[in-house]
Amino acid sequence: MRIRNVGVGLVIALVLHGCSSHSSQESTTETDPTASLPARFKTQERPAKPDFSGAAEDPKFQQAIQEASALLGANPQPLRAEVDNEEVKGGVSFDVPPDKIEAILRQTHTDFLAKGVYLFRYDQSFRIGGKPDRIGLLPTTDKYAIMAAMETNGDNYEIGPAGVIAWMKELEAEQPFVLTGIGFDYMEGHFTTPVKDPGGLAMRMYQFCPDIVHQGVGTVEKLAAELQNGSLYFWWD
Repeated sequence: MRIRNVGVGLVIALVLHGCSSHSSQESTTETDPTASLPARFKTQERPAKPDFSGAAEDPKFQQAIQEASALLGANPQPLRAEVDNEEVKGGVSFDVPPDKIEAILRQTHTDFLAKGVYLFRYDQSFRIGGKPDRIGLLPTTDKYAIMAAMETNGDNYEIGPAGVIAWMKELEAEQPFVLTGIGFDYMEGHFTTPVKDPGGLAMRMYQFCPDIVHQGVGTVEKLAAELQNGSLYFWWD
């Protein structure tokens, strides 16, 4: 697992060693931090998948596909949700070398949002095995619709997409953020205003997504330090 400002080497080491599964984590953790979550978050409900087919026919979105293809140096392919490999109707995907996308994703995401479309990373390879990162493009500016389409979840903690969406909406109401990455088991981005209570938010994030501490920065205190830098990252093993 990786918070944006944490070295990639840690992630590679975790992946190569299997990231120690949730079941093995239970042997070293007496309690499940997510057990205290309210029922509206601790739910495996899955909202209906959005259908972007109609919006995808808009000439502006078709133009955006061409622009993204030229910018990323990749041909558009069908976008598929990783959970079930089902096609996300109306979406396209690009395979992009990690080094290239890291340099352009943040600014490019903002530029495409201004055009009414959402450019985001949904699969991060961490440069392992020479695999590309996967970048999605959808005709919407609604990040919660993206979460529903990609079925973002923490299922190993019984937190389904509806729970993830509800938790993130409450976070955004008090601490605005931008998401440049939305996948089936992870999200990444940055806060748009200084974090008001890094320590308190770090604890809440740990209770929502324990793996960012257990298999990431190591302590809630270190997570709070990352939040002061504006970093936002979730990953459920």
